[in-house]
Amino acid sequence: MRPYTGDYTEQRKNEKFNFTYYTFTPRPLKGATLFKMDDELAALLVKAHRNLGLLEGLLQYAPNKNSFCELMLLKECTYSRMIDYDAPDFSDILVRRGVGKGDIEPINNLALAYKAATGMQFAAQDYSKICGIALYGDNLKQKIGIRDTQIFLQQAISNLKIYNPTAPENVLPSLADISAYLYDSEDDPLIQAALVHYQFEMIHPFEKYNGVVGRILIFMVLQKIADKALPGLCLSEHLFFNKNEYFDILSATQYSGGYVRWIKYFIRIINESAQTSAALLKKYEETIKLNEERLRADVPQTRSFWSVYEYLKAFPVTSIPIAAKHLNLSYNSISKVFAILQKYNLIMQGNNATRNRVWKYACLDFIFTLPSINQTTCD
Repeated sequence: MRPYTGDYTEQRKNEKFNFTYYTFTPRPLKGATLFKMDDELAALLVKAHRNLGLLEGLLQYAPNKNSFCELMLLKECTYSRMIDYDAPDFSDILVRRGVGKGDIEPINNLALAYKAATGMQFAAQDYSKICGIALYGDNLKQKIGIRDTQIFLQQAISNLKIYNPTAPENVLPSLADISAYLYDSEDDPLIQAALVHYQFEMIHPFEKYNGVVGRILIFMVLQKIADKALPGLCLSEHLFFNKNEYFDILSATQYSGGYVRWIKYFIRIINESAQTSAALLKKYEETIKLNEERLRADVPQTRSFWSVYEYLKAFPVTSIPIAAKHLNLSYNSISKVFAILQKYNLIMQGNNATRNRVWKYACLDFIFTLPSINQTTCD
């Protein structure tokens, strides 16, 4: 079947053995008519814009938005990595971060990459910077370049016309086309984000982390319309829980006869993500407000107490030594606050240890996974 969204190019693997394979070069986006607007797509765009606007409005006035957004960024990074790699889940990352044991450097690096991408351009050198930060953090000595060799995603190299990423000599022109499209296009930014993500994944410009960088690219494009909503958005969580469909539609778009199925799927995911984040934020703020009202009515108003409580909003899983280190307070000061919070059933021990105890802000359990948004965990 002839691909619709690009072309296969015959390549010679080894002249001695006369072995050939094929690479896929995506069709240029700039100046092309890639989809036709229909009633369903128009309705999806309206709904997604509305829900992104709602999330943006909620974040604007949320008293605890900084703590919430810190958790959402951690969650986005965790799930983005889980899509492509066998990696720790969000609960595990929270525990590792909270007790200071276990490797979370890949997640910290990825968080730095999301933040750094905010001010970057749609250019090959900036994609390389993002990839380098995602892999190595702020280590300036470690640099990532656009690949100059062919990579293969299949388990075996075949001479059949199956998908292999774009040939090295065509990678830079294909990336330049993305920039030209974004500069010139009058498409809705949601559609732009869908097309650019598809294009980037088909090109696969790096040896590693293409999926991760491709998902950061979505956030870069959406800055045009949802800059203030993006810190609270966890897109990769929805992509992870729909991983098979996500990969299937990306792959099938080559032969589907058009981009519109992928665009509609992508916008549905954006819409679901915005709805979920808005629901989580409302639940988060309601929970914090109720707990603070209880505590302010009964607990002495000490600076150390409220410092610890503020810390728990962004670090709902922690240990006393790590909390003491973050807050520059003594072990005993943290311990006393934890005893009060435990008395009010706001925190609970997350393990059975008598030493190296892990504490959880039990009322925020709903933020860990999608299905439990409407559950209440504190009385």
